[in-house]
Amino acid sequence: MYKIEDTEWTYCREVYAEDVTEDERFDKTEAILDFANMVFSVAYGCTDFGELLPKAYAPSRSMIPIHHMIRNRNGIRALIDLYPLSLRLHGSAEMLRAVYVGTVSVHPNDTGRGYMMALMQKAEEDARSQGCALMILDGDRHRYQYFGFERAGIRYDFHIETGNIRHCCAKMYKKGYVSSTVFHFKEIEVHSPHLDRLYELYYHRLVTARSREDFWISLQSYNAAVYAVLRDGDLVGYVCLSEDRKTLLEFEIIEIWDLCKVLYDLMNEFRLDQLRVSVGMDEKDKITELERACDYCSAAMSHQIRILDHEAVFRFLLNWKRRYETLAVSDYVIGVRDGQEDSTENYLLSVTENGVSVSRTEQAADTVLEKLELVRILTTNLCFVQPQRGDGNKIKNAPAGWFPLPFYLPQADTF
Repeated sequence: MYKIEDTEWTYCREVYAEDVTEDERFDKTEAILDFANMVFSVAYGCTDFGELLPKAYAPSRSMIPIHHMIRNRNGIRALIDLYPLSLRLHGSAEMLRAVYVGTVSVHPNDTGRGYMMALMQKAEEDARSQGCALMILDGDRHRYQYFGFERAGIRYDFHIETGNIRHCCAKMYKKGYVSSTVFHFKEIEVHSPHLDRLYELYYHRLVTARSREDFWISLQSYNAAVYAVLRDGDLVGYVCLSEDRKTLLEFEIIEIWDLCKVLYDLMNEFRLDQLRVSVGMDEKDKITELERACDYCSAAMSHQIRILDHEAVFRFLLNWKRRYETLAVSDYVIGVRDGQEDSTENYLLSVTENGVSVSRTEQAADTVLEKLELVRILTTNLCFVQPQRGDGNKIKNAPAGWFPLPFYLPQADTF
């Protein structure tokens, strides 16, 4: 339960239907953006969510976010927006419904009143009512632990300098191939004839979260720029660069063997001294090629999640892992405990030759984990530390290859 230190407030949930006029949607969205921009500008400097996240706040997209707000006689005092996502496993009908939590803001004069705790509870209730199995957000880890979120997943960050990529290409390719410019980069616009083909390349990722309709505008998030990769005029892939061009946010290349040369030509064309590239742990072919090219790499936690439906999330993540790594055929029972309560919900996870199944069970648990502990142990780098703890290893009987479970989304999917 939450307590709000203000007797004159109103909670409201707003989602703008398509039959509402565009002018009405614009006026309501502008009021929300004015509030969010003010709060974030006070904390972080000038902020414009309309520019940063057109996929949610462009006039044509304003019916997509669900706004949860607290108002009083002075207007909006606190805000949480939910952006719906459907995670799809490639080549399968399996889908995981989720919401990305964003634009989390409280008026500077109203911090400490309990507004955010109230809105987080309302947002969770709303997500559950919409059939969502998962809530995702980014931000201060310890702040959001209070609301039931924990860091999940592993991403690999590669740091590439011009010297690295030059030496790498000299070892991999013939001399004439390295010295000449092979790949060219053309910035993509909304009406580009290449977009359908680019989406096809994206769609072959193991897990996707964008429809064709969402693809282009999502790539524009946070002022990123998208370039078609061309060889002799033919499309061979795409790259998405951050606004400062220091980070390669997302890419797909038809022939992964060409990746190092693509990076070499990219850095030369944009006169980049260094480039950071991040990929998920499931992108094994990309990891292999990026490791050749980098000066160093590191493993980091990805996003923060709150699991609403453990059965659905366990099943989806195990199927995701099974697509790129061999999982031992076995059963494993995980007990999920909420905080310090003694009662647990036990889930039987089964991997057979034919697939994955997850169900509630009365069987004794092989391991019992508190909800936040479960996320950080089963999905992050901390999984690798457990065997070193000896008798304190909480997953010592886990079947081979099952953990850590994957969870990583490109920046274009974040909110």
